[in-house]
Amino acid sequence: MRNHISTKHAIAPSIQPLTSLGTSPSVSFKFHFPSSFLWGAAISSYQTEGANYNSDWYVFEKEKKIQEAARAANHYELFSKDFKLAKELNLKAVRLSFEWARINPKPGVYLEEEINHYKEVIQTLKILDLKPFVTLHHFTNPIWFAQSGSFQSSKNIDYFLGYLKRIVEEFKDDIQHWLIFNEPLVYVYNGYICGRWAPGVKSIRTAQKVLRNVISAYIDGYKEIKNIYKEDNIPSYVSVVNHIRKFSPCPSFNFGQNSISAYFKNKISNFDIIDYLTKKTSLDYLAVNYYCKEYVKFKGLIGCECPHQFHKERKNYLGWYIYPQGLYELLKKLKGYNLPIYVMENGSAETEDSLYKEYLFSHLKCVARAMSEGIDIRGYFWWSLIDNFEWDKGFGPRFGLIDVNYDTFERRIKPFAYEYAKICKENKIEI
Repeated sequence: MRNHISTKHAIAPSIQPLTSLGTSPSVSFKFHFPSSFLWGAAISSYQTEGANYNSDWYVFEKEKKIQEAARAANHYELFSKDFKLAKELNLKAVRLSFEWARINPKPGVYLEEEINHYKEVIQTLKILDLKPFVTLHHFTNPIWFAQSGSFQSSKNIDYFLGYLKRIVEEFKDDIQHWLIFNEPLVYVYNGYICGRWAPGVKSIRTAQKVLRNVISAYIDGYKEIKNIYKEDNIPSYVSVVNHIRKFSPCPSFNFGQNSISAYFKNKISNFDIIDYLTKKTSLDYLAVNYYCKEYVKFKGLIGCECPHQFHKERKNYLGWYIYPQGLYELLKKLKGYNLPIYVMENGSAETEDSLYKEYLFSHLKCVARAMSEGIDIRGYFWWSLIDNFEWDKGFGPRFGLIDVNYDTFERRIKPFAYEYAKICKENKIEI
Protein backbone atom coordinates (compact mmCIF):
# COMPACT_ATOMS: atom_id res chain seq x y z
CA MET A 1 0.00 0.00 0.00
CA ARG A 2 1.31 3.42 -0.92
CA ASN A 3 1.13 5.93 1.92
CA HIS A 4 -0.60 8.54 -0.22
CA ILE A 5 -3.69 6.38 -0.82
CA SER A 6 -6.01 6.02 2.14
CA THR A 7 -7.35 2.55 2.85
CA LYS A 8 -10.37 3.91 4.68
CA HIS A 9 -13.53 3.13 2.77
CA ALA A 10 -16.87 4.50 3.93
CA ILE A 11 -19.59 1.88 3.59
CA ALA A 12 -23.08 2.59 4.88
CA PRO A 13 -23.17 1.14 8.42
CA SER A 14 -26.60 -0.41 7.85
CA ILE A 15 -25.24 -2.69 5.15
CA GLN A 16 -24.15 -6.15 6.22
CA PRO A 17 -22.11 -8.59 4.11
CA LEU A 18 -24.47 -9.84 1.42
CA THR A 19 -23.59 -13.49 1.64
CA SER A 20 -27.06 -14.43 0.43
CA LEU A 21 -26.90 -12.42 -2.79
CA GLY A 22 -28.44 -14.43 -5.57
CA THR A 23 -29.74 -17.14 -3.22
CA SER A 24 -32.62 -15.30 -1.52
CA PRO A 25 -34.57 -13.32 -4.14
CA SER A 26 -37.30 -12.41 -1.65
CA VAL A 27 -34.85 -10.33 0.43
CA SER A 28 -33.45 -7.12 -1.05
CA PHE A 29 -30.98 -4.57 0.24
CA LYS A 30 -30.22 -1.03 -0.78
CA PHE A 31 -26.46 -0.72 -0.97
CA HIS A 32 -25.19 2.84 -0.62
CA PHE A 33 -21.88 3.52 -2.32
CA PRO A 34 -19.40 5.89 -0.62
CA SER A 35 -19.78 9.54 -1.63
CA SER A 36 -16.25 9.40 -3.05
CA PHE A 37 -17.07 6.46 -5.36
CA LEU A 38 -16.25 7.29 -8.98
CA TRP A 39 -18.89 6.42 -11.55
CA GLY A 40 -17.41 6.56 -15.00
CA ALA A 41 -17.10 5.36 -18.57
CA ALA A 42 -14.07 4.61 -20.71
CA ILE A 43 -12.91 5.25 -24.27
CA SER A 44 -9.66 4.97 -26.21
CA SER A 45 -8.25 7.40 -28.74
CA TYR A 46 -7.83 5.17 -31.80
CA GLN A 47 -11.24 3.60 -31.36
CA THR A 48 -13.11 6.90 -31.15
CA GLU A 49 -11.12 9.86 -32.51
CA GLY A 50 -10.72 8.96 -36.17
CA ALA A 51 -8.11 10.01 -38.73
CA ASN A 52 -5.16 8.52 -36.84
CA TYR A 53 -3.04 8.29 -39.97
CA ASN A 54 0.30 8.07 -38.16
CA SER A 55 -0.69 4.92 -36.27
CA ASP A 56 0.51 1.39 -36.99
CA TRP A 57 -3.14 0.27 -36.96
CA TYR A 58 -3.88 2.52 -39.94
CA VAL A 59 -1.15 0.69 -41.89
CA PHE A 60 -2.32 -2.70 -40.60
CA GLU A 61 -5.87 -2.10 -41.81
CA LYS A 62 -4.62 -1.26 -45.29
CA GLU A 63 -2.28 -4.25 -45.47
CA LYS A 64 -4.83 -6.79 -44.19
CA LYS A 65 -7.74 -5.24 -46.10
CA ILE A 66 -9.92 -5.25 -43.00
CA GLN A 67 -12.54 -2.70 -42.03
CA GLU A 68 -10.84 0.63 -41.42
CA ALA A 69 -11.36 2.92 -38.44
CA ALA A 70 -11.36 5.94 -40.79
CA ARG A 71 -13.13 8.75 -38.88
CA ALA A 72 -14.32 6.27 -36.23
CA ALA A 73 -16.82 8.17 -34.02
CA ASN A 74 -15.21 11.53 -34.83
CA HIS A 75 -14.54 12.05 -31.13
CA TYR A 76 -11.49 14.15 -32.01
CA GLU A 77 -13.85 16.93 -33.12
CA LEU A 78 -16.84 16.09 -30.94
CA PHE A 79 -15.15 15.39 -27.60
CA SER A 80 -16.84 18.36 -25.91
CA LYS A 81 -20.28 17.07 -26.92
CA ASP A 82 -19.42 13.57 -25.73
CA PHE A 83 -18.24 14.81 -22.34
CA LYS A 84 -21.36 16.94 -21.88
CA LEU A 85 -23.42 13.80 -22.49
CA ALA A 86 -21.29 12.01 -19.89
CA LYS A 87 -22.11 14.77 -17.44
CA GLU A 88 -25.78 14.47 -18.36
CA LEU A 89 -25.52 10.82 -17.33
CA ASN A 90 -24.24 11.90 -13.89
CA LEU A 91 -20.78 10.43 -14.39
CA LYS A 92 -17.94 11.58 -12.18
CA ALA A 93 -14.98 10.34 -14.21
CA VAL A 94 -13.88 9.49 -17.74
CA ARG A 95 -11.07 7.17 -18.71
CA LEU A 96 -9.45 8.11 -22.02
CA SER A 97 -6.17 7.66 -23.85
CA PHE A 98 -3.73 9.94 -25.61
CA GLU A 99 -2.69 8.91 -29.12
CA TRP A 100 1.09 8.58 -29.09
CA ALA A 101 1.18 8.58 -32.91
CA ARG A 102 -0.57 11.97 -33.11
CA ILE A 103 1.67 13.63 -30.57
CA ASN A 104 4.96 12.07 -31.65
CA PRO A 105 4.68 11.36 -35.42
CA LYS A 106 8.46 11.15 -35.95
CA PRO A 107 11.37 10.29 -33.64
CA GLY A 108 12.07 13.31 -31.45
CA VAL A 109 9.24 15.36 -32.98
CA TYR A 110 6.38 16.43 -30.71
CA LEU A 111 3.54 18.40 -32.24
CA GLU A 112 2.48 21.28 -29.99
CA GLU A 113 -0.92 21.54 -31.71
CA GLU A 114 -1.70 17.95 -30.73
CA ILE A 115 -0.48 18.43 -27.17
CA ASN A 116 -2.68 21.53 -27.01
CA HIS A 117 -5.60 19.52 -28.35
CA TYR A 118 -5.33 17.09 -25.45
CA LYS A 119 -4.93 20.00 -23.05
CA GLU A 120 -8.27 21.28 -24.32
CA VAL A 121 -9.72 17.79 -23.83
CA ILE A 122 -8.53 17.67 -20.22
CA GLN A 123 -9.68 21.21 -19.48
CA THR A 124 -13.14 20.35 -20.82
CA LEU A 125 -13.31 17.43 -18.40
CA LYS A 126 -12.20 19.64 -15.53
CA ILE A 127 -14.79 22.30 -16.33
CA LEU A 128 -17.47 19.59 -16.28
CA ASP A 129 -16.05 18.23 -13.02
CA LEU A 130 -15.19 14.88 -14.61
CA LYS A 131 -12.02 13.32 -13.22
CA PRO A 132 -9.64 12.13 -15.98
CA PHE A 133 -7.91 8.75 -15.90
CA VAL A 134 -5.41 8.80 -18.76
CA THR A 135 -3.96 5.79 -20.56
CA LEU A 136 -0.65 6.40 -22.33
CA HIS A 137 -0.62 3.25 -24.48
CA HIS A 138 -3.89 1.67 -25.60
CA PHE A 139 -2.64 -0.89 -28.16
CA THR A 140 -1.44 1.53 -30.88
CA ASN A 141 2.03 2.81 -31.82
CA PRO A 142 3.47 5.44 -34.15
CA ILE A 143 4.34 4.00 -37.56
CA TRP A 144 8.01 4.88 -37.11
CA PHE A 145 8.12 3.04 -33.78
CA ALA A 146 6.53 -0.04 -35.32
CA GLN A 147 8.98 0.06 -38.23
CA SER A 148 11.90 0.21 -35.78
CA GLY A 149 10.75 -3.04 -34.18
CA SER A 150 8.32 -1.69 -31.58
CA PHE A 151 8.63 -3.39 -28.19
CA GLN A 152 10.36 -6.35 -29.78
CA SER A 153 13.62 -4.54 -29.04
CA SER A 154 14.62 -3.38 -25.57
CA LYS A 155 16.48 -0.50 -27.25
CA ASN A 156 13.14 1.02 -28.19
CA ILE A 157 11.92 1.34 -24.61
CA ASP A 158 13.61 4.73 -24.36
CA TYR A 159 11.45 6.04 -27.21
CA PHE A 160 8.33 5.22 -25.24
CA LEU A 161 9.78 6.66 -22.04
CA GLY A 162 10.61 9.89 -23.89
CA TYR A 163 6.94 10.20 -24.90
CA LEU A 164 5.80 9.34 -21.38
CA LYS A 165 8.06 11.92 -19.77
CA ARG A 166 7.05 14.67 -22.18
CA ILE A 167 3.33 14.05 -21.64
CA VAL A 168 3.46 13.69 -17.88
CA GLU A 169 5.49 16.87 -17.49
CA GLU A 170 2.96 18.72 -19.66
CA PHE A 171 -0.09 17.44 -17.78
CA LYS A 172 1.07 16.87 -14.20
CA ASP A 173 -0.95 19.79 -12.84
CA ASP A 174 -4.22 18.47 -14.28
CA ILE A 175 -3.95 14.69 -14.16
CA GLN A 176 -3.31 12.55 -11.09
CA HIS A 177 -4.34 9.08 -12.29
CA TRP A 178 -2.17 7.48 -14.98
CA LEU A 179 -2.51 4.09 -16.65
CA ILE A 180 0.72 3.46 -18.53
CA PHE A 181 -0.39 0.40 -20.53
CA ASN A 182 -3.80 -1.09 -21.29
CA GLU A 183 -4.01 -4.87 -21.08
CA PRO A 184 -0.41 -5.92 -21.90
CA LEU A 185 -1.32 -9.59 -22.27
CA VAL A 186 -4.18 -8.83 -24.66
CA TYR A 187 -1.85 -6.62 -26.72
CA VAL A 188 0.79 -9.35 -26.87
CA TYR A 189 -1.61 -12.24 -27.45
CA ASN A 190 -3.53 -10.64 -30.32
CA GLY A 191 -0.57 -8.90 -31.93
CA TYR A 192 2.21 -11.47 -31.52
CA ILE A 193 0.63 -14.91 -30.98
CA CYS A 194 -2.67 -14.93 -32.89
CA GLY A 195 -1.58 -12.25 -35.33
CA ARG A 196 -5.09 -10.82 -35.65
CA TRP A 197 -3.96 -7.36 -34.49
CA ALA A 198 -1.09 -5.14 -35.54
CA PRO A 199 1.65 -6.03 -36.24
CA GLY A 200 0.21 -9.43 -37.25
CA VAL A 201 3.04 -11.61 -35.92
CA LYS A 202 2.62 -15.25 -34.89
CA SER A 203 5.60 -16.13 -32.70
CA ILE A 204 5.60 -17.17 -29.05
CA ARG A 205 9.28 -16.28 -28.76
CA THR A 206 8.67 -12.78 -30.09
CA ALA A 207 5.62 -12.45 -27.84
CA GLN A 208 7.75 -13.25 -24.80
CA LYS A 209 10.24 -10.54 -25.76
CA VAL A 210 7.51 -7.98 -26.27
CA LEU A 211 5.84 -8.75 -22.95
CA ARG A 212 9.15 -8.59 -21.12
CA ASN A 213 9.96 -5.21 -22.66
CA VAL A 214 6.47 -3.80 -22.05
CA ILE A 215 6.70 -4.74 -18.36
CA SER A 216 10.19 -3.24 -18.18
CA ALA A 217 8.90 -0.05 -19.83
CA TYR A 218 6.07 0.05 -17.33
CA ILE A 219 8.38 -0.21 -14.30
CA ASP A 220 10.71 2.49 -15.67
CA GLY A 221 7.70 4.63 -16.56
CA TYR A 222 6.26 4.23 -13.08
CA LYS A 223 9.50 5.47 -11.53
CA GLU A 224 9.66 8.37 -13.99
CA ILE A 225 6.15 9.53 -13.16
CA LYS A 226 6.74 9.29 -9.43
CA ASN A 227 9.93 11.36 -9.76
CA ILE A 228 8.21 14.03 -11.83
CA TYR A 229 5.44 14.48 -9.29
CA LYS A 230 7.80 14.27 -6.34
CA GLU A 231 9.69 17.34 -7.56
CA ASP A 232 6.55 19.48 -7.14
CA ASN A 233 5.17 17.56 -4.16
CA ILE A 234 2.03 16.62 -6.11
CA PRO A 235 0.25 13.29 -5.46
CA SER A 236 0.15 10.81 -8.34
CA TYR A 237 -1.48 7.42 -8.75
CA VAL A 238 -0.04 5.06 -11.34
CA SER A 239 -1.08 1.61 -12.55
CA VAL A 240 -1.39 -0.77 -15.48
CA VAL A 241 -4.74 -2.09 -16.69
CA ASN A 242 -5.13 -5.87 -16.44
CA HIS A 243 -7.77 -7.83 -18.31
CA ILE A 244 -9.21 -10.44 -15.94
CA ARG A 245 -11.60 -13.26 -16.83
CA LYS A 246 -13.26 -16.17 -15.11
CA PHE A 247 -11.60 -19.31 -16.47
CA SER A 248 -13.50 -22.57 -16.01
CA PRO A 249 -12.59 -26.08 -17.19
CA CYS A 250 -14.53 -27.39 -20.14
CA PRO A 251 -17.00 -30.01 -18.81
CA SER A 252 -15.89 -32.69 -21.23
CA PHE A 253 -14.57 -36.22 -20.62
CA ASN A 254 -11.02 -35.13 -19.65
CA PHE A 255 -12.26 -32.76 -16.95
CA GLY A 256 -9.10 -33.25 -14.86
CA GLN A 257 -6.78 -32.12 -17.63
CA ASN A 258 -9.08 -29.21 -18.46
CA SER A 259 -8.89 -28.11 -14.82
CA ILE A 260 -5.11 -27.98 -15.03
CA SER A 261 -5.27 -25.76 -18.11
CA ALA A 262 -7.89 -23.51 -16.50
CA TYR A 263 -5.67 -23.15 -13.42
CA PHE A 264 -2.68 -22.03 -15.47
CA LYS A 265 -4.75 -19.66 -17.62
CA ASN A 266 -6.15 -18.09 -14.47
CA LYS A 267 -2.69 -17.71 -12.94
CA ILE A 268 -0.99 -16.31 -16.04
CA SER A 269 -3.79 -14.11 -17.35
CA ASN A 270 -5.25 -12.77 -14.11
CA PHE A 271 -2.50 -12.60 -11.52
CA ASP A 272 1.10 -13.04 -12.75
CA ILE A 273 1.61 -9.43 -13.85
CA ILE A 274 0.00 -8.09 -10.67
CA ASP A 275 2.16 -10.43 -8.56
CA TYR A 276 5.32 -9.28 -10.29
CA LEU A 277 4.57 -5.56 -10.15
CA THR A 278 3.50 -5.61 -6.51
CA LYS A 279 6.83 -7.24 -5.64
CA LYS A 280 8.50 -4.41 -7.54
CA THR A 281 6.35 -1.90 -5.56
CA SER A 282 5.21 -0.44 -8.88
CA LEU A 283 1.43 -0.31 -8.45
CA ASP A 284 -0.49 2.38 -6.61
CA TYR A 285 -3.86 0.75 -7.29
CA LEU A 286 -5.30 -2.20 -9.18
CA ALA A 287 -6.99 -1.33 -12.48
CA VAL A 288 -8.94 -4.24 -13.93
CA ASN A 289 -11.17 -4.90 -16.93
CA TYR A 290 -13.75 -7.68 -16.69
CA TYR A 291 -16.19 -8.83 -19.35
CA CYS A 292 -16.91 -12.53 -19.39
CA LYS A 293 -16.22 -16.16 -18.64
CA GLU A 294 -14.06 -18.42 -20.75
CA TYR A 295 -14.14 -22.21 -20.80
CA VAL A 296 -10.77 -23.90 -21.19
CA LYS A 297 -9.99 -27.18 -22.93
CA PHE A 298 -6.73 -29.04 -22.37
CA LYS A 299 -4.14 -28.44 -25.08
CA GLY A 300 -0.75 -28.22 -23.48
CA LEU A 301 -0.64 -26.65 -20.03
CA ILE A 302 -2.29 -23.36 -21.04
CA GLY A 303 -5.01 -24.97 -23.12
CA CYS A 304 -7.42 -23.44 -25.59
CA GLU A 305 -11.04 -22.28 -25.69
CA CYS A 306 -13.66 -24.99 -25.31
CA PRO A 307 -16.28 -25.83 -27.97
CA HIS A 308 -19.50 -23.89 -27.44
CA GLN A 309 -22.03 -26.69 -27.30
CA PHE A 310 -21.15 -27.57 -23.70
CA HIS A 311 -22.13 -24.30 -22.04
CA LYS A 312 -25.32 -22.82 -20.63
CA GLU A 313 -24.44 -19.13 -20.04
CA ARG A 314 -25.97 -16.46 -22.25
CA LYS A 315 -23.71 -15.15 -24.99
CA ASN A 316 -23.54 -11.52 -26.09
CA TYR A 317 -23.23 -10.15 -29.64
CA LEU A 318 -19.57 -11.24 -29.79
CA GLY A 319 -20.26 -14.71 -28.42
CA TRP A 320 -18.78 -13.99 -24.98
CA TYR A 321 -20.21 -15.94 -22.05
CA ILE A 322 -21.86 -13.58 -19.58
CA TYR A 323 -20.99 -14.50 -15.98
CA PRO A 324 -21.34 -11.62 -13.45
CA GLN A 325 -20.45 -13.88 -10.51
CA GLY A 326 -16.95 -14.15 -11.96
CA LEU A 327 -16.35 -10.46 -11.31
CA TYR A 328 -17.26 -10.90 -7.64
CA GLU A 329 -15.05 -13.98 -7.31
CA LEU A 330 -12.04 -12.25 -8.84
CA LEU A 331 -12.52 -9.08 -6.80
CA LYS A 332 -12.43 -11.24 -3.67
CA LYS A 333 -9.07 -12.66 -4.73
CA LEU A 334 -7.72 -9.20 -5.57
CA LYS A 335 -8.48 -8.07 -2.02
CA GLY A 336 -5.36 -9.92 -0.89
CA TYR A 337 -3.10 -7.37 -2.58
CA ASN A 338 -4.27 -4.68 -0.13
CA LEU A 339 -4.51 -2.05 -2.84
CA PRO A 340 -7.47 0.10 -3.93
CA ILE A 341 -9.32 -1.37 -6.92
CA TYR A 342 -10.91 0.36 -9.90
CA VAL A 343 -13.04 -1.58 -12.37
CA MET A 344 -11.72 0.32 -15.38
CA GLU A 345 -13.78 -1.49 -18.03
CA ASN A 346 -16.94 -3.55 -17.77
CA GLY A 347 -19.55 -3.69 -20.48
CA SER A 348 -21.12 -5.63 -23.31
CA ALA A 349 -22.15 -5.45 -26.95
CA GLU A 350 -25.79 -6.48 -27.23
CA THR A 351 -28.67 -6.45 -29.69
CA GLU A 352 -31.42 -5.37 -27.26
CA ASP A 353 -31.55 -2.62 -24.66
CA SER A 354 -32.92 -5.02 -22.04
CA LEU A 355 -29.76 -7.12 -22.35
CA TYR A 356 -27.54 -4.09 -21.73
CA LYS A 357 -29.58 -3.32 -18.63
CA GLU A 358 -29.38 -6.91 -17.43
CA TYR A 359 -25.60 -6.96 -17.88
CA LEU A 360 -25.12 -3.60 -16.13
CA PHE A 361 -27.27 -4.38 -13.09
CA SER A 362 -25.99 -7.92 -12.60
CA HIS A 363 -22.36 -6.76 -12.57
CA LEU A 364 -22.99 -3.71 -10.40
CA LYS A 365 -24.68 -5.95 -7.85
CA CYS A 366 -21.52 -8.05 -7.74
CA VAL A 367 -19.43 -4.91 -7.20
CA ALA A 368 -21.75 -3.86 -4.39
CA ARG A 369 -21.59 -7.32 -2.84
CA ALA A 370 -17.78 -7.24 -2.90
CA MET A 371 -17.73 -3.78 -1.31
CA SER A 372 -20.16 -4.85 1.40
CA GLU A 373 -17.62 -7.52 2.33
CA GLY A 374 -14.87 -4.97 2.81
CA ILE A 375 -13.19 -4.99 -0.60
CA ASP A 376 -11.79 -1.53 -1.33
CA ILE A 377 -13.29 -0.68 -4.73
CA ARG A 378 -13.01 3.01 -5.59
CA GLY A 379 -14.72 3.27 -8.97
CA TYR A 380 -16.60 1.58 -11.81
CA PHE A 381 -16.24 2.49 -15.51
CA TRP A 382 -18.56 1.19 -18.23
CA TRP A 383 -16.98 0.31 -21.55
CA SER A 384 -17.63 2.40 -23.41
CA LEU A 385 -18.92 5.95 -23.24
CA ILE A 386 -19.76 5.96 -26.96
CA ASP A 387 -19.99 3.30 -29.65
CA ASN A 388 -16.61 2.83 -31.27
CA PHE A 389 -14.31 0.90 -33.60
CA GLU A 390 -13.67 -2.52 -32.04
CA TRP A 391 -10.34 -3.38 -33.68
CA ASP A 392 -10.56 -6.50 -35.90
CA LYS A 393 -14.31 -6.71 -35.19
CA GLY A 394 -14.92 -3.35 -36.87
CA PHE A 395 -18.05 -1.28 -36.16
CA GLY A 396 -20.49 -4.15 -35.62
CA PRO A 397 -20.22 -4.47 -31.81
CA ARG A 398 -21.80 -1.55 -29.96
CA PHE A 399 -20.63 -1.16 -26.38
CA GLY A 400 -21.55 2.48 -25.86
CA LEU A 401 -23.80 4.17 -23.35
CA ILE A 402 -24.29 6.50 -26.30
CA ASP A 403 -25.27 5.33 -29.77
CA VAL A 404 -23.26 6.76 -32.68
CA ASN A 405 -24.59 7.08 -36.22
CA TYR A 406 -21.38 6.51 -38.18
CA ASP A 407 -22.76 8.28 -41.27
CA THR A 408 -23.81 11.51 -39.57
CA PHE A 409 -21.95 11.20 -36.21
CA GLU A 410 -25.20 11.98 -34.45
CA ARG A 411 -25.25 10.92 -30.79
CA ARG A 412 -28.19 9.35 -28.93
CA ILE A 413 -28.21 8.19 -25.32
CA LYS A 414 -29.39 4.59 -25.14
CA PRO A 415 -32.32 3.82 -22.81
CA PHE A 416 -30.28 1.59 -20.47
CA ALA A 417 -27.79 4.42 -19.97
CA TYR A 418 -30.49 6.41 -18.18
CA GLU A 419 -30.75 3.52 -15.71
CA TYR A 420 -27.01 3.82 -15.13
CA ALA A 421 -27.41 7.60 -14.73
CA LYS A 422 -30.01 7.02 -12.00
CA ILE A 423 -27.66 4.76 -10.07
CA CYS A 424 -24.85 7.32 -10.44
CA LYS A 425 -27.07 10.11 -9.14
CA GLU A 426 -28.60 8.21 -6.24
CA ASN A 427 -25.31 6.44 -5.44
CA LYS A 428 -27.12 3.26 -4.48
CA ILE A 429 -28.43 0.05 -5.92
CA GLU A 430 -30.94 -2.51 -4.74
CA ILE A 431 -29.50 -5.97 -4.47
